[in-house]
Amino acid sequence: MARTTDTEVTQARKAEILSAAKDVIRDHGLQGLTYDRIAHQAGLSRQLLRYYYPDQESIVVDLCDYLASRYRDLLVEGIINTNQVERLDFFLDFFFDLLDDHPMPDDLEVYDSFVAFAVGSDRLKDRLCAQYLTLGQVIVHELAIAYPDLGGKRCEELSYLFVSMMHAHWSFVATLGYSREHSRLTRNAIDRLIRSYVDEPEPKAIVEKPWGRAD
Repeated sequence: MARTTDTEVTQARKAEILSAAKDVIRDHGLQGLTYDRIAHQAGLSRQLLRYYYPDQESIVVDLCDYLASRYRDLLVEGIINTNQVERLDFFLDFFFDLLDDHPMPDDLEVYDSFVAFAVGSDRLKDRLCAQYLTLGQVIVHELAIAYPDLGGKRCEELSYLFVSMMHAHWSFVATLGYSREHSRLTRNAIDRLIRSYVDEPEPKAIVEKPWGRAD
C-alpha cells in the first residue's frame, strides 16, 4: 500500500478547510468568515487552521482558486460530453445555468463575495482578473470557431462583454435574490449582442485592448 506523502496530507487538509470556509461564507457572508467558524465547520482546532493558513487573505485567495477549479472541471466534463467542434452555445448555456443535465455549482454567492474582498487585496484582485481573462480567452476561441468572419478584435470585445454581463447577472441572482429565470433574459441578450456584431460592419474600436487593465 502506497504511503501518503506530506504534500498529499497538506492538500487534503487544505481542501477540508476551503470547503468549510465556503460553507461559512454561504451561511454567514464574507463578514462572518472567522477562524473560529471555519475551524468549527471543518472539525479542526483553531491552531491547526492557523498552521495551514496564517492569515485570512490566504484562505480567500485559495478558496477563489478552489471554486474556479470546480467550474473548470465541470466545463471540461461538459465539453467532452458534447463531442462537437462548435461549442459556443454549450459555453453560454452553462454559464447562465440553462443546462438541466449540467448545472452550475450552487455556490455563486460565495464567488460573488470575492469582489468585495478584492477591494483591499491586490492578491485576490489579480487572481480574479486572471481567471476572468482565461475565461475570456476561451470565449474568444469559441466565437472565432462559430463565426470565422467576426475578426479577432470583435471577438475580444464580445468576450469582455459576455464576462461582464455574466458576473453582473450572477451578482443579482446569487446575492441580491433575483430569480434564476432571469438567466434566459440575459442569455437572450447575449445572442442579440453577438448577432449585432455579426450583422454590422466592423466599427472603430472604442477600447484598444478590451482585456487591458488600468495602470
